[in-house]
Amino acid sequence: MCVYFLDMSFGTKIRELRKERGLSQGELAEKLGTSQKVISDYERERTNPPRDRLPHIAKFFGLSLDTLLDIDDEPTNGTNGKTLHGNKRTAKAMELFDQLDPIEQRIILRQMKGLIEGKKHKLL
Repeated sequence: MCVYFLDMSFGTKIRELRKERGLSQGELAEKLGTSQKVISDYERERTNPPRDRLPHIAKFFGLSLDTLLDIDDEPTNGTNGKTLHGNKRTAKAMELFDQLDPIEQRIILRQMKGLIEGKKHKLL
């Protein structure tokens, strides 16, 4: 696979994966059991797929759901899966984060990254 996903939006990723396979929006829609308009809306970031469709899309493209949605696992310290950041505030944040669907999680991660980068560049 030639597509690299570094900071690529979901819609852009779908478009690049589709083009890499030489498919039109209509052809991809047929393979995913939806309409060309739905694929167009995904690519233009007008809508996001329903949660139950995400595994099907990932499987079609031969990707893990985490890769499709740019979700990275937090490293663990090797004991009972506890995170390296085991304080109460982080645990509460992770609990709330886990209640979000994968697309909402991706949005939150990008917002956090933007806040951190803004501080680095003294934009805040």
